[in-house]
Amino acid sequence: MKLKIPNIPKKFESGFPEDYQNTLPNWGFFSREELKANQGKLLLLDIDLDRYCSLHCPDCFRQDSEVDNVEDRKDLSFGELIRIIEEGKKLGLKYVKICGVGEPTESKKFIPFIEVMTNLGIGTAVFTKGQGLGDDNIARRFHNRYGIKNARELSERLYQLDVSFMLGFHSFDPTIQDYAVRTPNYTDIKNTALENLVHAGFTDSNPTRLALCNAPVRRTTYDDAFPIYVWGRERNIYPVTAVMMTSGKQIDSAFLKENDLTDKQKVELWTNIYSWNIEHGLQTLEEVKADGISCLPGGHPCNQLRAGLYITMKGNVVGCPGYIESQGNVRKQSLAEIWEQSKTRRIAGERFNTGCPPKEGITIPTTLYAEVLSNLQSKYQLRESGAQ
Repeated sequence: MKLKIPNIPKKFESGFPEDYQNTLPNWGFFSREELKANQGKLLLLDIDLDRYCSLHCPDCFRQDSEVDNVEDRKDLSFGELIRIIEEGKKLGLKYVKICGVGEPTESKKFIPFIEVMTNLGIGTAVFTKGQGLGDDNIARRFHNRYGIKNARELSERLYQLDVSFMLGFHSFDPTIQDYAVRTPNYTDIKNTALENLVHAGFTDSNPTRLALCNAPVRRTTYDDAFPIYVWGRERNIYPVTAVMMTSGKQIDSAFLKENDLTDKQKVELWTNIYSWNIEHGLQTLEEVKADGISCLPGGHPCNQLRAGLYITMKGNVVGCPGYIESQGNVRKQSLAEIWEQSKTRRIAGERFNTGCPPKEGITIPTTLYAEVLSNLQSKYQLRESGAQ
């Protein structure tokens, strides 16, 4: 099968600018300075916006999830969600991230929600598979009431708002990519969505407002993971690479046994990614050591547990998308009360790099971070000390 690679030119041919920011706006990648200036505040809410999605991903972390097993409760209404976010603003809220449970670009609530967030001074990050951004018929079906005639117009409208995107991307091979979402011809939609977002200007800023989400990396997509990382970096598209989740369908041990990478593959992938960063001037070994190895290799350390919660479709609150244990429900308790008593907030403590507690010891080997850092030190320590 011939590979299908999006038609997007490189932005970085020979290295990165000295002021290059290795992060993605609104996503909950908090700097040390931001955490220090907002000690104890709730800065981020992950949310579910709507339930419909036209794809059939077998590893969706929000389908068949125990956290939704609340038969006597309806989904949160648009008004309820906005009121909860307004309550969050009183607790310091700066960012909202749409994670699921459905596909945001296939929701009629999407444009009005982003507009409300922008008007409230809240930045929004969106995880998407890109259907409405790459298919004109889908864009019109869900957004024509807002004057949208095609997918490119939707991308351009959203560029004017305070939003960043993380687009699902698993393989350049259309057979593998389409099978990953169990939907024929999806590769063309995904590639068009990426081209539309770049055309709209999402990669023109520093930091970029566009990411590729290669998550989860499966055994069938392992060979694509490193090439996708490099391809994104060279085009100012922030690559997010992650192993299997431990929530939704992916928590099934039989599924993980069949699809999860081996420990050796994970160490190799992490090492290759960090080596590429060091060799291309994106990070130094000392910077990697100071930040610690990220659960998202090569990217900003995850620390959203320090200042974030996830409100699911039925109002249950968990620490982040990796958890299924509810810490409360926003229809029964105030957001302030849930935040104050948050178990995951205590787990995070004062660490800058919190790792990924729900995955560690399950899909993230307990020795992964130490092995990768040891590999990098063996490879680059003499080089850096010799340059000093």
